[in-house]
Amino acid sequence: MKTVAQSILDDLATALEGTGLKMSRESMTLVVRHENNFLTRVAIVDPEEEVDSSMGSIETVIQVRTDLPREVARMMAAKEKAPAVINRMATLGALTFDGDDVFVGSRLTVLESDNAWNIQGPLVLLSISAAEDILRAPRKALTGQPNGNGKSAWGTRDFEQVEAIFSQRCVCVGEEHGVTAEFALDTVNAEPALETGLVEVTAGGGGTALWKIVSDEPHPAIGGGLFCMLELPHRLRGEPWLSQVLQQLNELEMQAEPLPPHFGAWCAGTLGDNPAYVSFLPNALHDAAPGIAANMTAWALGRAEWANITLASFGVSR
Repeated sequence: MKTVAQSILDDLATALEGTGLKMSRESMTLVVRHENNFLTRVAIVDPEEEVDSSMGSIETVIQVRTDLPREVARMMAAKEKAPAVINRMATLGALTFDGDDVFVGSRLTVLESDNAWNIQGPLVLLSISAAEDILRAPRKALTGQPNGNGKSAWGTRDFEQVEAIFSQRCVCVGEEHGVTAEFALDTVNAEPALETGLVEVTAGGGGTALWKIVSDEPHPAIGGGLFCMLELPHRLRGEPWLSQVLQQLNELEMQAEPLPPHFGAWCAGTLGDNPAYVSFLPNALHDAAPGIAANMTAWALGRAEWANITLASFGVSR
């Protein structure tokens, strides 16, 4: 009888058969070779031992890792700000460091209580191309190359659905081109800054994190879709410290722990020195994973709580 992990790899392999990508299996890892000779490894890994989580028991953990060529890795390592800048244009994976290696990584922790493979599966599949998306984006942005159709598949109805689900849990406003919301980081001292449908992260808004999803900000490499951004109010003075913390957050996101799905990247926020987590959902996910905007919002709530605690352990205060 197949295990859950074996069934997951079989499903992914079947879905990739029509793409023209070359695949092979190495035990509990699906190896995908891209035209540019990048290798993406979709691995089933064991969860961290003795994890006590209110989220429930872990069924399995999937790590998607695309190792970049050595010359690209060396270039990234030589430019301190490069990872943070590139991760600002991430789609479904983060440029991450592992010793001397640089890879684009995503992670999905599947809980025993989950019944969401219809959402999770398409995310895993599309994250396999995240390395190419994240590397093509800066070049296209700098050269002004067209990014194809900039029209998003998400619309007002999607945003109204998110508002209806989350307005009882947080300050949340759905509009024509997106949703803005605030998540309390400190339920005692939270002071929402939401007024007349506008949300701003300010230096004084230390009790809340800002979440937005918008359909009118196309991606430089893939065009239309849904841009998602979670901004924290923490301020990290000094570029070296900010870069170090962002790198640590991206590394921790790859751990086999009961964390929200990791399909995006930590980068600098709009304040310039605050941490933010960004994702970009291609239009294909709108129909392939119905309701995914609401899932992304739920995961952002969990990520804000986790990041607030993690940053405090680093000595980063709000």
